Amino acid sequence: MFDPYDEFPHEIIFQQEVQGGSDGLGGWIPGGWQDFDTSEALVTPVSSREIAQAEQTRNPIDYEVYYPYRTDIEPSMRVMYEGKVLSIVSEPMDQGGQHEVMLIECSKGATSDG
Repeated sequence: MFDPYDEFPHEIIFQQEVQGGSDGLGGWIPGGWQDFDTSEALVTPVSSREIAQAEQTRNPIDYEVYYPYRTDIEPSMRVMYEGKVLSIVSEPMDQGGQHEVMLIECSKGATSDG
């Protein structure tokens, strides 16, 4: 029997960037990040060998994030995990094509709203 707590022991928050806008008084309200949804997940740091391979490309990868199948996650989003900001650097990938588990590759991002 499938137990998501065994397969996905971590909790993450997907965030999306929101645009700023006019404050109605001639000023500008800056954009930022807002929570999109939470999900159970398996967050794993990549091995040193994989890091060396990733550094040879222009998309360094620090973490692989696995989560239950869904189609509403975009590469423009980011992931919050245990106080860390993870920038998504890959398209979400359906692992095995079974519509059960998705994978995104992430790099370490800023620790603030930047």
